Amino acid sequence: MLWDHFLQILKNYWPHVVLLAGSYFLLRKSYYFALGLNRFKKLSLLNRVVVITGASSGLGKQLAIKCYCEGAKVILLARRVEELKKLCEQLKETTGVNNKNEPMYAYLDINNIDQAAERAILSLLPSGKIDVLFNNAGISMRGNCEDTPIEVHRKVLETNYFGPVFLTQLLLDKISSDGAIVVTNSIQGKLAVPYRSAYSASKHAVQAFFDSLRCEKGPDFHILSIFAGYMRTDLGRNALTLQPKSKAANDLDQMNGIDPSVAANMIYKALINRKTELTIAPLTYKFAIFLRWLCPDLIFYILYKRSAGSPFAKKNE
Repeated sequence: MLWDHFLQILKNYWPHVVLLAGSYFLLRKSYYFALGLNRFKKLSLLNRVVVITGASSGLGKQLAIKCYCEGAKVILLARRVEELKKLCEQLKETTGVNNKNEPMYAYLDINNIDQAAERAILSLLPSGKIDVLFNNAGISMRGNCEDTPIEVHRKVLETNYFGPVFLTQLLLDKISSDGAIVVTNSIQGKLAVPYRSAYSASKHAVQAFFDSLRCEKGPDFHILSIFAGYMRTDLGRNALTLQPKSKAANDLDQMNGIDPSVAANMIYKALINRKTELTIAPLTYKFAIFLRWLCPDLIFYILYKRSAGSPFAKKNE
């Protein structure tokens, strides 16, 4: 029934699909003749200052390893200082890497960036400049819209939106003219899903902020947005639930997600090639985003049916 519905929609709208695909192809080709990031040379991280938030585990840790292996001066920020210290020691002992730059770290609570945190970060900048800022720290949540306490919404927005926005404002004038800001977003920054309302809202919000910043700074300022699907990290296990201080268990999608080291390599390639967006997700996720634009009612129905078995679902009367 669902497939027949989809075929009927495709039959009605196929001219629009062909027009859209053709327009997309022409725009992609015309990009190389337009002004903007393509005027920049390929970015090299050799001896460049790279600041990474959320660097103690998961994707942030793998980004630190990748950037260090490419010769960067990495500055790692997170709350778990002991993990950062271990990571710095691990980086210095990495075999086959000729990076003479000392990896550095500092405590940072993305929810509470005070003057002390500001001084600590700035004291680590060897030349007072940053070449690449990775806004990577984040938190997720699980719960239905009706019952999720407002405290959970505030906590998620503080971490995923206000934190990176404030840090970016703080360091914006320190970013070099040929540098970059990398924002770890999510597929849910483009398509909200059931039982992730606060998380989806925070990711939509942070994308809107950096889109605005990109437009204000112009095409010569490089911002790379990463729209990631499920990844094998502790994001799901550390997700907030209906109780603000409780944590969720990793779900099957999370455990079957992409390896963060693979994602880090993809992000690195997109960064040095001056891409503005990178989607790290299966084709079905990308198609769902397209379907959100083409036929929103259909994708909403699909998401409703897929999530009916969620432990947070309420039976409709």
